[in-house]
Amino acid sequence: MAQSEINNKAYRLKELHAGIIGCGQIAGGYNLNCKKGESLTHACSYKQIEGVRITAICDPSAVVRDNFAKKWNVKKVYVSHEEMLMNEKLDIVSICSPAEYHLDAFKSISKNSSIKGIFCEKPLSFDLKEAKKIAELAKGRIVALNYFRRWNPTLLSLKKNLEENLYGSVSYISVRYTKGLLTNGSHLVDLLYWYFGKPYHIDKYHTHNPQSNDPGVDFKLSFLNGLNAVFLHVPSVPYTYIEIDIHTDMGKISIKQRGQKITWSEIVEEPSYNTFNILKEQKIIETEWKDCPTRAIKELIGVIRNGGSLSSSIKNGIDVSEICEKIIKSK
Repeated sequence: MAQSEINNKAYRLKELHAGIIGCGQIAGGYNLNCKKGESLTHACSYKQIEGVRITAICDPSAVVRDNFAKKWNVKKVYVSHEEMLMNEKLDIVSICSPAEYHLDAFKSISKNSSIKGIFCEKPLSFDLKEAKKIAELAKGRIVALNYFRRWNPTLLSLKKNLEENLYGSVSYISVRYTKGLLTNGSHLVDLLYWYFGKPYHIDKYHTHNPQSNDPGVDFKLSFLNGLNAVFLHVPSVPYTYIEIDIHTDMGKISIKQRGQKITWSEIVEEPSYNTFNILKEQKIIETEWKDCPTRAIKELIGVIRNGGSLSSSIKNGIDVSEICEKIIKSK
């Protein structure tokens, strides 16, 4: 056996060391408890996967990082990612800091030759040029971008069913979302890109809070075969609201509660007015949304060890960033 084959086999067998940049909610805060199969965070997912261990974390807040280290039993604690990456030999890094700090994190990672894989929160950046700089810095690394619905098996099954016309021919899509286009809307742009391909035309209707670096926007995406998706931003409400209605010639599929539920409504005759039809909800499915980060990290580790492709890569992030940039800059 060649020396390179021996080295590769040894690497596939060794325990991987992970570091987390930013110790907020998505890093570990959302999981009050860490039950198997119910991970909502990076830390809980690492804890459930054999062959990988969190060995270091960093956060500028002393209270946040110390509480995080205690909760997740991490010994090495740092103030900055520069310090952590200078002192630790890591195989995987999770970037859970706000998007405006992602470029600095990738600059530091680019100087650390031990890091093979990165699991980064979306969006890559609020700026397309900066996102492309990140992609350049990430060359040679395996980067998974957390458009987490791509690791939801129920949503993958729905994609296949739509492709096979099991719910009929899709005629129209309507989308509602809160927060900004890049923070929440980009998830839905990515989902429809995943389902229906790259949109070929954009119409912008209205921008909410245009001075923000992440405004809400009402717009339309046009796909092949005459399919249109209209996105409406819901401004100034004290809750998160993300829903998609996919209308077909047989009924309507609704992706509800940020992708946690899917409902199917069929066409029935209106009981009081028999001259027209209405929709009646027939089925409610809870999707497999609770363990998406674990599936993502398992897939990332598999690609690191054995090669292959990712369900959501840095290329997806650039594609979505380009679409969002066009939406924001459209007249």
